[in-house]
Amino acid sequence: MKDILLIVLLLTLVSVGAYWYQSTAAICPAPLAYRIGEVDTSFGITREKALEYALEAETKWEQAIGRDLFTYNETADFPIHFIYDERQELADTEASERAALDAQREESESVILTVEKLQAEHHKLSQSYDAKLADYEARLEAYNTEVNRYNDRGGAPADVYEGLESERVELRDDADELAKTAAQLNDLAANINKLGKRGNDLVADYNTQVTAYNEEYGFSREFTQGDYQGDSIHIYKFSNENELVKVLMHEFGHALGIDHVAGESSVMYYLLENPEVVPKLSEEDLAAFELVCGYEETTSQRIRRIIRELL
Repeated sequence: MKDILLIVLLLTLVSVGAYWYQSTAAICPAPLAYRIGEVDTSFGITREKALEYALEAETKWEQAIGRDLFTYNETADFPIHFIYDERQELADTEASERAALDAQREESESVILTVEKLQAEHHKLSQSYDAKLADYEARLEAYNTEVNRYNDRGGAPADVYEGLESERVELRDDADELAKTAAQLNDLAANINKLGKRGNDLVADYNTQVTAYNEEYGFSREFTQGDYQGDSIHIYKFSNENELVKVLMHEFGHALGIDHVAGESSVMYYLLENPEVVPKLSEEDLAAFELVCGYEETTSQRIRRIIRELL
């Protein structure tokens, strides 16, 4: 009879223990062993590179907390899959359009810079032209006055005539040079006007494209770059390394049992803000972690860890 009671008691304890473990297993299962699962080649990264990003996300959590929270294990039952779908297609399209905008902006800036250089050249040449023209006109007036004076006297002496003729030739050459400079100024002005119009058209088109881009992509979307599936993490999209690391950190947080928190700069915020910024855990992130896990391993966490290691 005692043996039967003992067996019943043991079965009850096992049943209660199993229920307790199953109902609390998702609460801070640290250290969480993970592996890299499927990596769709459409992402353009290797499995080795995917692991580097996962390790970086792991390190950022562990350095901030001071605990061993995650561990990479090729045979772990918790995979991180990189699944390419319409979200990454949209991200790729956005990146392509952004690159086109950047190229368009660079082209318009180059044209504007060229216009500014030509305007400076035109201004400098125009100042030189005006000075030479003023000197030419003064000399021409003096020459004409001298010629008229001697004509009124019936002609100039031979030596004076020779000097006047030399001045006439110089004035003629100066007039030719001035005409060439005037033509050069006209060409510069025409080129400036042409490039200026092109620059204005480029800027106007760029502004139109930026407006369309912002309408399509310039708003915050709910965090759909990845999700925690309970027994795995799925990564769906990222546009740069910092965004991918932040997505991995976010889903790692969910895997520890942490829910969304306040603070737009938080890793666990429900929207992905500033994906190009290097991710860093916020005070809200740390407070949420402490609430779920604590900064030191508790007895219940230790028991669950031992059970996981035995299973």
